[in-house]
Amino acid sequence: MPIEIFTALSGAISSFFSGLLGVGGGIVLTPLLLYAPGLLGAPVLPVKIITGLTIVQAISGTVLGSLRHHRYGHVSVRLVRIMGPAGALASLVGALVSSETSDRLLIAIFASFALLGAAVLVLPERTPDRGVHELEVNMPLAVGVAVVIGFFGGMVGIGAVALDIAALVHVLRVPPRIAIGTSLGIGVFSAVAALIGKAATAQIDPALAAIVFGAALVAAPVGAAVSRRTRPRA
Repeated sequence: MPIEIFTALSGAISSFFSGLLGVGGGIVLTPLLLYAPGLLGAPVLPVKIITGLTIVQAISGTVLGSLRHHRYGHVSVRLVRIMGPAGALASLVGALVSSETSDRLLIAIFASFALLGAAVLVLPERTPDRGVHELEVNMPLAVGVAVVIGFFGGMVGIGAVALDIAALVHVLRVPPRIAIGTSLGIGVFSAVAALIGKAATAQIDPALAAIVFGAALVAAPVGAAVSRRTRPRA
């Protein structure tokens, strides 16, 4: 299978889940691009190029997904304004650092954050169901969360942003549906900053990046629409 077709399919799948779950898509795109090409006879991509592609997917997926969730009233603009810039600065630093980081360490960081995020998300959720304007959040703690997650997200291609939802729900006590939409808004800032860092260190393939971006334009809004009709626990 040509790598361009495989990349398009992978971008569409990951962008659908980006809109559905608010995870930025890299949590799905990274393992697909890392392991599936060898099984389907497609060329294997370098790890750093894969992390660059997940950044591109994250930008298109998070922008489209956050706009759709904002229309549904599921985005805390206040949290996005506070956590977004802090996470963006940390993501830029992480992206620059990643150019000198070994592939093995990047994969280990990605796997650790993915597993940690999954473990936290399956914990019982006792956050009261509130509207966006009723949220009361510890803002210094929110900034600290954004910085830590943003830095590692910038290193591994925004995959660590999957932890944003877990942190919003279990640390900052944000209702799940609002956490999904808000995490996408925060992810926009981090993704743009990380893209700058990845591009500056030659970790972006322009042709494949364009394919991923186009796939996200189609699939992310579909995922967001399905998310609105899906129970938060599911």
